[in-house]
This record gives sequence, C-alpha cells and structure tokens, in this order.
Amino acid sequence: MFLALQLLHSLSSSFNMANNTQILNLISMALLLLFVSNSEGYSAAEEEADRISALPGQPKVSFPQFSGYVTVNKVAGRALFYWLTESPNSPSSKPLVIWLNGGPGCSSVAYGASEEIGPFRINKSASGLYLNKFSWNNVANLLFLETPAGVGFSYTNRSSDLLDTGDRRTAMDSLEFLIRWLNRFPRYKNREVYITGESYAGHYVPQLARQIMVYNKKSKHPINLKGIMVMCNISHNLQPF
Repeated sequence: MFLALQLLHSLSSSFNMANNTQILNLISMALLLLFVSNSEGYSAAEEEADRISALPGQPKVSFPQFSGYVTVNKVAGRALFYWLTESPNSPSSKPLVIWLNGGPGCSSVAYGASEEIGPFRINKSASGLYLNKFSWNNVANLLFLETPAGVGFSYTNRSSDLLDTGDRRTAMDSLEFLIRWLNRFPRYKNREVYITGESYAGHYVPQLARQIMVYNKKSKHPINLKGIMVMCNISHNLQPF
C-alpha cells in the first residue's frame, strides 16, 4: 500500500518530466499495487474475523482454529459453514484435508469433528472438552464443511432450496465454497488438498473432485487436488434415501 501511494505521489511531479506512455505505465503499476494490497488486506481481515480464540470448556491448545460462513449464492442467500482446525505440528508443511459427512443430511461438525476425527471430544458430564489424541489434525489441517445448505449451520434464505437440492448443486456449491475459502485463506492456495468423508459422501466426495478437475482445466489458479478417500462408502442409488 505504501509503495503504491509513493508511486501515485510521484505522478504529481511527473507530467512535465515524462511522456504520456511513462505516465500511463506508472499509473497502471500504482493501481495494480493498490489492488493487490487491498485484496490481501481484505482476506487477512476476513480470516481474522473467523478466528476462534477458544471454545466453551476447551483445554489450552497450540493450534489455531477458524470458523464462519462463505456465501456460495448471493441471489438465494445460500452460505456454507466451515470449521478449520490447523495442525499443531508444522501446519505450513501439512496438506489440507476436507471432511464431508454423509447422510445425506449429517453435520460434519456434529459427527466428523465432534465424534470421529476432530481434535476435541465432549466429556461425559457435558461440562467441557478434552483432546482426542487420535485426531487427524496431528498430520493435516482439517477443514470440516457443512454441505449442502440446510445441513448443520449452513443455510439458505430461499426455502425452495431445501426442497429441490441435489448432488449436482451440492458439488457446485462446495466448489464455489472452496474457491472463495481459498481467497480468504490464500496460504492454502498451493497446498495439497485431499477430500474425505463417509457414508453418502461416497456421492459428495467424487462429485466434488470431478467439479474441481473441470474447474482446473480452465483456471489460471488450479486447486492442488491430490486425492480422495471415502469410508463406509455409499456410492450407488439402491439405498432407500
């Protein structure tokens, strides 16, 4: 930002000293620097607004946590909720693992994060949390995504979305979430990404992976998708859902 302002200030004394081409080049450079610095500042502010200082009853931890909403459709007012728990062990060198619960309709926060692979467990008296020593965030940065809208804390302001949702929209919304989320957390843009889940995520995971591959073919900033994994997989249409 400071460098851009210096360039703009120098323009005020350049009109009698440089030709039009030089002036236009200086203006272009200054505007580009302003755009980049503003974009970085905006994403940093969004990230900081999502930071979790501590959860109720949480023991002290050494890893950062973030949670919040990412709008995936402004017209419908559709937004997906996420919870990121970074690794306590060199998080900058660890991949990003996205977790999707199945169902369909199961919350990734209530199940995947709180009962399965997340860093915390609720104690028997429900008075606090304790650490899960088997948490996947020991080896990866975990991103729990509540999808589709209507699941967990994710929502839509258009009631009809809850009646005609489906796997295709779920995949497209999840892709839109990931693109926007990576803009909010740019340090993950080149990180290795793995998509994981269970149950009906046998539909969600490969369909999201496919949409990422389609997106990557035409994007100048492809998502570094490295692999997928599904447990207790439901990937056919014979289940009575």
